[in-house]
Amino acid sequence: MISKHLLGLIIVSILIGYNSAAQDLEEISRSVTRYEALFTDASDVYSLTLELQRLVPLVPEWVLGQILDSDSILTNSQAREAVQGWWRSQDPLPASRVNERMVEHVRRVQYAVANYPCAKCPTGYDERGGIYVRYGAPERITQIVFDDPRLIDAVYQPGVAVSPGDFPENEFWRYLNINQDAYFLFVQDQGRYREGITTDLLPSVLRSGLGYSGRGQVKSNMVLAVMRSIYRQLALEHTHFGARFNDIDIWLSAREETGRLQDRDIIENAKLIAGGRLVMEGERAESSDLPQDLEQPANIIAQNLIMSVQAEDKQAAYQREILLPPSTSDVLGSYPLLELGVHHARFLESDGTTRTEIYWHPAAGGFHDPENEYAIQVYALQEAPDYAPLHSITDVIRIQMPSAIPVATIPVQTMHMHGSQGLYHLALQWDQHEVTAAGIGDRVRVASLRIDSLYALDSGGLTLEMSDLTPLIYPRLGERSPWPHSWINRGMEFGLKFEIYHLTYDADDRTRYTVTYEVSAERGRTSSTRVEFEGAERTAQEEILLDLGQRTGEIVITVTVQDRVSGEEILRHTTLTVRDG
Repeated sequence: MISKHLLGLIIVSILIGYNSAAQDLEEISRSVTRYEALFTDASDVYSLTLELQRLVPLVPEWVLGQILDSDSILTNSQAREAVQGWWRSQDPLPASRVNERMVEHVRRVQYAVANYPCAKCPTGYDERGGIYVRYGAPERITQIVFDDPRLIDAVYQPGVAVSPGDFPENEFWRYLNINQDAYFLFVQDQGRYREGITTDLLPSVLRSGLGYSGRGQVKSNMVLAVMRSIYRQLALEHTHFGARFNDIDIWLSAREETGRLQDRDIIENAKLIAGGRLVMEGERAESSDLPQDLEQPANIIAQNLIMSVQAEDKQAAYQREILLPPSTSDVLGSYPLLELGVHHARFLESDGTTRTEIYWHPAAGGFHDPENEYAIQVYALQEAPDYAPLHSITDVIRIQMPSAIPVATIPVQTMHMHGSQGLYHLALQWDQHEVTAAGIGDRVRVASLRIDSLYALDSGGLTLEMSDLTPLIYPRLGERSPWPHSWINRGMEFGLKFEIYHLTYDADDRTRYTVTYEVSAERGRTSSTRVEFEGAERTAQEEILLDLGQRTGEIVITVTVQDRVSGEEILRHTTLTVRDG
């Protein structure tokens, strides 16, 4: 009998394009089973500690606080439960029988241990492996090499002992598919690779002694030659390094002698220096022609360069930690995404629980091959505060789009999740399938969404409460529909609906309240409208058609309800982008 993990691994392999023999998949299946068991059975403390150490860079603060005490890894029940809850929250396809993200993580760890081993590292792999576990395979890996004949001429000279073996082994990893600034330089240091900065590529003998003596000047010129070579290569990998190369190249080219160095094309074409004058090949620049920084001796230029690039590289590393996500996943990368507009709104039910309405609608033209019949399978899961599954709903919509319709779409769909109390989460998945004569066929597009940290509405009745706002459009006279997209076209008839709960009675058993609608835009003025109401019930339902005028761009709509009897206020808001239709 095939295990649920093996079945899931086959799915994951298809999703991320992983080809392997059946025995390899079975081994991964066993590895995932063992991995999951670590968090339920704490008998293997060593392996549990190791796996928790590997998770430290990936997990958010609320999990980190449970598994890390100063520098010590905790393996108690609270730590294990926190990790189990986090892993449930990472499941990209909640409708499947396996956590594909966990499978991907186990595979990445296995690859890192096999390819970037480090016996002295707490994770069992070096810092390259740590980045691999977080982000998967790099978009590109290169090495900075030091065998350029021009560099050899400048560096391998009598008087300063520098040999090819003095340059550290290194790797430059690039993930521009994740973020423009997602790049990492790894340098071999004492037998292991660590994340470094560009000055770590300098031989140790060139990192000191950059003084005014003749030897200091020689070493400083060697430093500048090495840095030029480094940044010439890195400039091809990232624009961040281009300006550094240009600055060093101008200084060196202005100082270098013609002759054998020129024959190696160090002075390439024309160089623009002081006063905008071009110094052509074969021409010497006089010192009086040089800008002030070019007149500085080599040791000052080298020292200033080292200090400035160290500061810049450290700042870039700090920015990466801020800008980059803790980890990324390739699980959904092989399937085209089904583009959807999704909106949710909470309403209070008569039994005191909260009903969550989920509105969804595909983007225009978002379907695969819309002329054929297709099916949309929808899955919604409600989760407890620790992400344990509570209950789920599924639906299948089978649609045949007439070929006369140029852009395939369907009416806005609504799902209802009942019985929510306290803190809860929602995990949603949509799958578009082909429909064949034999029934529902292959999946061709997929979408998933998590709505975390929702709170049930207050059912106590002692304070004013309000539902979320539901955007509406009015496509035809007498019709209305929820609108789940984050945009509307200018000129569309647009409105809102919401409910108010726990209004207070006055001495005449009447409720009196005021609703204020405010529309603010990035550009243009803010407008507002106040409407006063009076009723006989503690609950009220409101709907309004809003005139958004000629605004375009992002707008924020705020609805404020004031109970004029108790004086309490509550508000909700929604954000939309108004487009030129």
